[in-house]
Amino acid sequence: MFGKRGIGVAFGSLALLGTCLGWAAPAVGAHAPAHAPVTCQGLENTTYSPGLTLTPQQVRIRGAASYACSDRPGHTVAATGVANGQSPSGTCLGLHTPSGHETLRYGDGSVSEIDYPTGHAGRALGLSTVRLKGTVVAGRDKGADVERFIELTPGGGLPVGCLTPEGVRQAAGAVQLRIVP
Repeated sequence: MFGKRGIGVAFGSLALLGTCLGWAAPAVGAHAPAHAPVTCQGLENTTYSPGLTLTPQQVRIRGAASYACSDRPGHTVAATGVANGQSPSGTCLGLHTPSGHETLRYGDGSVSEIDYPTGHAGRALGLSTVRLKGTVVAGRDKGADVERFIELTPGGGLPVGCLTPEGVRQAAGAVQLRIVP
């Protein structure tokens, strides 16, 4: 029914198709990159010890965050972060050179330990903004660069809380985290 010419065309077409698929198919053992950049967004509750006042003082900072993290479109995993830091000269007006360490626990069981050796902070219109840069030092995405951005609204009522002996001891707000392997 096909004849010699038809059979030759069919085999030639199959050979061409096989060659095209061979170029397009990944090599055996080839994988996609282990991790794409991870972007996390969530809410954070932060406490200060001692409380922030108008007098500069060394302040310990503890943040507890709940995140929704994504490393590719359509893939989201819950995560929690506990950050412990300090500011050598913190006031109600801002935290001078904040630094710290965060333990990030993903819902899939993996963990990232992140050091933030440097940061910038300030206050405008009642919001405290903190930007920290760091590196994953252990666990998932070890060696990756990290940027953490927090916008907090202080509890305790500004400016009145700043004038009390206890100062402002807590704040809450939005937090974003970006991990770039």
